[in-house]
Amino acid sequence: MPKKLTENISAFFSAVAACLALSWQTSRLYTVLRLVCNLTPPLLTLAGSLLGKYVLDLLAGDLAVPSPAMWLLFFSGSLLAVNILRSLLQKAQLYTQTVHSDIINKELALYMMDKAGKADLEYFDNADYYDKLSSCTRDASVIAHLLWNTISAISAVFSVLISFVVLGRLNVFYGLITLCACVPSSAVAVKYTKAIYSLSLEQINGERQKNYLQHLLLDRRFSQDLRLFDVCERIKEKYQRLWTALFQERRAVNRRRSILTGILECLPELVVTLIGIDIAFRVLDGVSTVGDYSLYTGLVSQLWSGVYVLSNAVMQIYDNQLKIKNLKTLESYRNRVTDTGTLTLEQVDTIEFDKVSFSYPGVNKQVLQEVSFRIGKHERVALVGLNGSGKSTLIKLLLRLYDVDQGAVKINGVDIRKYTISSLRKSFSVYFQDDPSYSFDLRENVSIADAERTEGDAAITRAIIDSGAEDILDKAPAGLDTFLTRLFDRNGMELSGGQYQKLAQARTFYRRHSALILDEPSSNLDPRAEHQLFERLRGLAEGKTVLFTSHRLTNVALADRIVVLEHGRVLEDGTQQELLAQNGRYAELFRYQQERYQTE
Repeated sequence: MPKKLTENISAFFSAVAACLALSWQTSRLYTVLRLVCNLTPPLLTLAGSLLGKYVLDLLAGDLAVPSPAMWLLFFSGSLLAVNILRSLLQKAQLYTQTVHSDIINKELALYMMDKAGKADLEYFDNADYYDKLSSCTRDASVIAHLLWNTISAISAVFSVLISFVVLGRLNVFYGLITLCACVPSSAVAVKYTKAIYSLSLEQINGERQKNYLQHLLLDRRFSQDLRLFDVCERIKEKYQRLWTALFQERRAVNRRRSILTGILECLPELVVTLIGIDIAFRVLDGVSTVGDYSLYTGLVSQLWSGVYVLSNAVMQIYDNQLKIKNLKTLESYRNRVTDTGTLTLEQVDTIEFDKVSFSYPGVNKQVLQEVSFRIGKHERVALVGLNGSGKSTLIKLLLRLYDVDQGAVKINGVDIRKYTISSLRKSFSVYFQDDPSYSFDLRENVSIADAERTEGDAAITRAIIDSGAEDILDKAPAGLDTFLTRLFDRNGMELSGGQYQKLAQARTFYRRHSALILDEPSSNLDPRAEHQLFERLRGLAEGKTVLFTSHRLTNVALADRIVVLEHGRVLEDGTQQELLAQNGRYAELFRYQQERYQTE
């Protein structure tokens, strides 16, 4: 047997086994019920055909039995029972399939969420990973259909075997020629199924672009700019061009498949018709009865129907086994940041960057080059530098969102890779300048920062007030139950950029911590709110080790020490008075901002 064919057969049965395993794991009860509901109908169909044959033979006088009327009632009653049972099984099948599919879809959604939630941050800066994640998310939604196709295939095999065995009693050639007639169309269908799926993978980047363009016009965040720029029509035209290019490629492949399979599927129809004519002549010659004609032509049709269902199910399984294979490729994305530490970090006292060098994956240029500085216990250090100097990168390395290329980041004198990631990150409360807002209620928007905290609404309210966001709470129509944004609640609140920033700071205040990190905490605040924030930060930072970044050098008065970064290196390190006295880079930046504010 050719190697390629062997691999395809192996992949097919591997997909079937994977589906049955998934079905069994999600619900043993529904798996058994679905198998019963799908394997019983072929037996009921055969029973109905036999009862129909006896009724016709009885009416034609070919069945010699005492009390024909009684037998007619018996056969008719039995036929009614079979039809009722078949109808009940159809309803049970629909119910079990619908409920079980919901359960499976939930499990697959959790699987995708787990994979995305545990993936390294670097993958979310990778377009290829986004393409893979999008295709796998799309493919995960059809895995439940693959299970249905697997069960349909098992049912179809059972139906074909029953039809073939019973037909063989009359003429085994009928079954063989019907099976052979189905092979060409099935082979072509399998070939084009693979071609269509391969095309869908090639188009995934274009599909993401197309969906993004649609998202732009549907998302409120872009509504003002797009109206100001008057580009709605241009975006629609771009969407149309992308859609047309993708559509024409798919249409060409589907057209070829439809023409070929349409022609080839005429062959089994012709065979079924010829077999029916042959059986009819047997009846005319007195070799078979009218009931035999009804039974065997019905079985030939059932055999063809079973083969057709089986070929379609196999085709779908083949199609979907490619999707299972695609889903499994997520396993190939190995995290570089591995949780191999065994120590538990209880308290952050000192932080040290020891000759740290780093470049982002896929980028040759180093962002940090042998950066070294130390933050003492309860010391407050400000990182200062132009955009791209490496300030935010240092924070990401400290939290092990990335790992260093060279050197080491140490806490309390210990390399942070020796701590468990969970205990490391739990020790910090962090405010990122690009912190998102969540379409949750106000309570959950704050408490999400520390899900294990049990103080309740009082602590949440305190954090909101500490962040200076009491105006949000005052205007919230349902208090802490008020939804932010109107995405899910028409009475939800829409906040300004500064208010969203205050809310992000409330999360920072709410989270329990021994060290505090603030990344541009006042970038969207007006001068008054900025001054109030830093006054509150003084109290929050008391007795804590603090690291913060700021473009506004007037705010670094909060710091005990300032580290100036430039081009990924430490340029200066000292107190504000020392750095101003050195008349170096910090002093230059300080004077520039001071002159600008005086001019304004």
